[in-house]
Parts: sequence; C-alpha cells; structure tokens
Amino acid sequence: WAEDDPLYIWNSTFPLLKDKHPPGYYLLLHVWREGLAFFELQHHEVALRALGALLGVLTVAGLLLLTRQLGARRTSLLAGLLAALAPILVWYSQELRMFQPAATFLVWAAFFLLRGWMGASFARRLGWWAALIAALTLALYSYLFSAFALPAAGLTLLCLLFTDRRFQREARRLGRPGALWRRFSEGVAALAITTVIFLPLARNAWLVNDSEGEPGQAFMFFWQNMQRQLQIFTVWRVDWPWWLVTAALVLLAGLLAAGVLVPGQRGGHGTRNSAPVLEQLWLATWIGVPLLIGNVLLAKSDTVFAEDRYFVFLAPFVLWAIARGVVALVTGVGPSGYGAALLAVILVAAGLPRLWTPAMFREDWRAVGQYIAAYQARSPGLPAAAVAHVDYTYKAVRWYLPEELRGDALPVFALFGSTLSVEQVDDVVAPPLRGIEEAGFATLWLVQSHLEGVDDGRVVEGWLDGVYPVLTEQFPTGIKLTGYALHTHFEVLPPLAEGAAMPEAELVPNLRLAACEVVTPMVAATDERLHPPSGWVHVRLWWQPVGPVGEDYAPSVQVVGPDGIWGERLVREGELMQRVPTSMWSGDDFVRDEVDINLNPATPAGEYGIMVGLRGADGVETGTKIECGRVHVR
Repeated sequence: WAEDDPLYIWNSTFPLLKDKHPPGYYLLLHVWREGLAFFELQHHEVALRALGALLGVLTVAGLLLLTRQLGARRTSLLAGLLAALAPILVWYSQELRMFQPAATFLVWAAFFLLRGWMGASFARRLGWWAALIAALTLALYSYLFSAFALPAAGLTLLCLLFTDRRFQREARRLGRPGALWRRFSEGVAALAITTVIFLPLARNAWLVNDSEGEPGQAFMFFWQNMQRQLQIFTVWRVDWPWWLVTAALVLLAGLLAAGVLVPGQRGGHGTRNSAPVLEQLWLATWIGVPLLIGNVLLAKSDTVFAEDRYFVFLAPFVLWAIARGVVALVTGVGPSGYGAALLAVILVAAGLPRLWTPAMFREDWRAVGQYIAAYQARSPGLPAAAVAHVDYTYKAVRWYLPEELRGDALPVFALFGSTLSVEQVDDVVAPPLRGIEEAGFATLWLVQSHLEGVDDGRVVEGWLDGVYPVLTEQFPTGIKLTGYALHTHFEVLPPLAEGAAMPEAELVPNLRLAACEVVTPMVAATDERLHPPSGWVHVRLWWQPVGPVGEDYAPSVQVVGPDGIWGERLVREGELMQRVPTSMWSGDDFVRDEVDINLNPATPAGEYGIMVGLRGADGVETGTKIECGRVHVR
C-alpha cells in the first residue's frame, strides 16, 4: 500500500474492505519512502525498516520520560531497559507493519496526557493536549485495537483529578479550587476531539467485523489468554523446557502483580514518590482496561487474542509494571532484591537470540528469491518466469528477485476476498500460463502463500501438475515454491552451466546420457530454510534417445563417497519420466530431466561424486552407472 498514491491508499484502506488495517501507518510509510527516494533508497530494505527501528527507539524514550515523571528513577531505568530488550518489541520494530508504531504512539500519548495535566499555563497545556490528539489519532488510524486505550486515557484523567494531591494542595493554596476541573475539562475535550476523528473509522470497523466475525464467549479461556499475553510481552517464542517457561512466568507474574498492587516506593533520593497511588492506578488502567475490553469482545469475535501481535501496544506498560514490582521488592527486602532485577533482565534478554533464526520467519521470501536466482544463474539456456496467486505474493516475489528475472508482469489470478474455482480454469488460469510457455520461457516458478480464501482448492497448482513435469519443490517458511519444466525437448543442447559434465554414455540400449549439470555445486549437509533438516543437491540430466527405447525407466541418482552412499534421489509425482515414459520417446531430441538428491544430515564435509544410472519398471538398477559431476558438501 505504501507504494501507492496517498489518495488511493486512503480510499482503499479506510473502508477496511481491501485491507483490515486502516491507512495511518501506510501513509506514514509512504512519506518515509518519498524521503528515501531523494537518496534512491525507496526500495532498500534496511532503509525502509529503519522507520520501525526508529519508532522502537522512540518507544523506549517515551517510556523513560513517562515513568520518570510518575515513578522513581530506578523504576524508570529498569522499565526502559526491559522495553529495549523485550523480544516482541525488538521483532516488531524490525517489521514494516503497524503494530510497533501503534505501541510507540500510545506510549507517547500517555506521556502527552500527563504533561498536559502538569502544564503550568494554559498555553503550555494546549500544546501538550494537541500532541495527545495527534499521537492518539496516529495510533487509532494505524491499528484498530489502539481504540482500547481510549477508555484507559479517560479513566486516567479521573485518577489525576482525584489522586494528584500536589495540584490539589496548590489549588487550595492559591484559592482556585476550579483549576483542577479546568485541567480535567481540557483533557476531556482533547479525548472527545480524538473520538470524533476516530468515529468514521470505528463505524467501518464495526460493520466489517459484524459481517465477518465468528462469535465466541466473553472471558473464554481467560487464564490461558492472560498467561499467553504475559509470555508474549516477556519471554516470547523461547524454546525452553516447559518447566523453565512456567517458572519464568510465575516469577514475572509475581513482579507484575507487585508493580500494580504494592504502594509507596522510595524514590531515587530517599524521598517518597509524589503520587504512588496515581502510578498504580495508571498501570492498572492502561493494562487492565484494554484486556478487559478484549475479553468482553470475545463474545463478538473469538479471534481477539488469536495472534501474538494483537496486543503488542500493552508490552511497554506491562514491562513498566514488572520494573516497578522489582523496585518494590528491592525496597522491601534490601540489596538481595537486586537479584530479582538481574533475573528479570536476563529472562527478557535471553529470548533475543532466537529472533534471528529461521524458526522465527513468517514467510521467507528472501529464500525464495535466492533459490530462483541461484538456479537461473546455473541455467543459462533456460529462461524462467514466475507465477503468483495474489497481489501480496506478486510484490513479495518481485521484491527479492534479481532485476533481470522480474519480467514485466507476473500472472495474478485473484485478490484477497475472491476465491478461484475449478470452473475458472479455462478462462482465468490457463491463458496466462499458456502465454508464458508461448513466450519462450523454459521454466516456470509457482510461488504459493496466503491461499486461504484465494485458492483453497489449489486450482493453479493442480492445473500445472496436470500439464508440466515437476522439477523441484522447496518449502521456505510460509511458502511453497515449485518449479515446472515448460520445455523438456530441445533439438539442440542449450548452453550448459559452467563445469557441466558431458559423458555421452549409453546407459541402457538406445538411451544416452548426453550431459549432466550440478545446479547446486555446493550445499550444506543440513538445511534450516528451504527444507529442514537436510540439504538437497539439484541435478539436471540431459538424455538423448538414439533409437527406440523398449522399456520405461526412472533415473537413479546418488551422492557417493569413498565410504558409501550419502544421498538418494527424491521421487516426486509428476516427474518427467512418469509423465512421458521413456518407451514413448522418439527422435533424437535432447530431453531435460531434473532431480533432487536428499543428503544424509550427518554427511561429513568434503567432495562427493554424483552417480547416475537407470532403474527399470521393477525398481531394480539396470545398465551402466557412471559418475556425472561432483558436489562439495560443507
């Protein structure tokens, strides 16, 4: 969306029909991209993600300022440290999505609310109230669940009115008892203006959810949901034993409860916090109210807590409460309480290393682009095209493909909200795919992701499986990548990859192995991204019949070392020799056949031979078997 014109972004996303998220973040990212365009970085991934990273830093800064105004210095520093280390906040600061920005805007909205209340003059307060309106509006128009913080902000104003003893005393001293109510009225006006701005979007959200949501029950699975939320905000996605996760959550839950419930902590200079009750109420309100609303809304939709990211905006406040609980423990039991602070920091930070592992990928588009690019670099005579189902997939494929492989367009069969049916094959699916073949492409890459509600019946894949031989299948996280051979028979042997072997050996009567290309000359024995747990060696074989082939054969391809066989060919439905049996081959064309060899994950590093032969219809190897290339295993 951010690539489009601002008016188009607004018209497309504000109704919440083409996209379930409102236009605020997309417009912000659009402005960021336009700024990057001056430096020709509008397509640079790191430059684009820097926006989220900067907002993540601003989240920590806003939390530091807010907690320092309300609490002791130690609470402020520990809360900021936990927020800076929290895996969930680090992760979503790196994404080009609206969840971390919503957290940033809400933290700053809370800070602006407090400063608006504390302003000495109306002019100063007016500036803070305006900043509150802007921050809340940005949050609401970026992520709809931010609306859960609006009632929390209103209750906070009430807490300020009745618990801020400093201003109460000052008002009485100056003989202006109405000053507190004036501040309260200003805050209410700011929240009212924000609510009016939000109402049109809220109406659209209600209408869309009313037509699409599946009702559940209020407060269903309450304790499970709350436990899961605490883990999301602290030890997110750790791969620890269950007992260790449980112990960590019990400790953190205790610190959280202490932070919300224990009154009157000592300040950094030995003086009592000026508003300990206010700090407690602030935490209880900004954490409790959104969770209360979420549990009530389960009656309307059972997906309120379905995804980890939905309540990310609460993470800074939960971490603040944990920090306050730690400081309360230190105050109560003395220096031994510092162990709790150290343990809380270690527990949160221990989840960070997992963020940068393949286990955390949602869709590994980079792996898709890298595989296609590497394959095509070793296939100089076989031009390729790619196919995507939906606009989202189409853009992702193009993003990570080298420029020379992107082409002018990729077929897009359906947008979100529409579903392909078998009846649409002849009119919708087949024509563009046939057009790719007629355009002279030899290989087609089908990239499938997010097919729910778009191609539930795998119509596109089914059509391709019925027409073209399968070359390979790769399974990056969240994606299925399938290669198809649009052209298998060539009158002249196409240009081959560097280092290709040309044995020109007749392995069985009238069937010659003309050439052999190792498309992946270097692989790892283990794999974490394309098809865990083992590496695959991809080999392209060029067969040539030199007369009638009387039997049906299948290739036998192995990775062999001095001490035995370390890899065997994967057998797939729809391979070339299954689709077009060798007994049907005629003429003297060069026939393209491709296989994957599944390595043993324990294969020692070194260089291995690729042994190629043929198996008869009974599965028994027959004829000659030769070495046809080598692979380096690392």
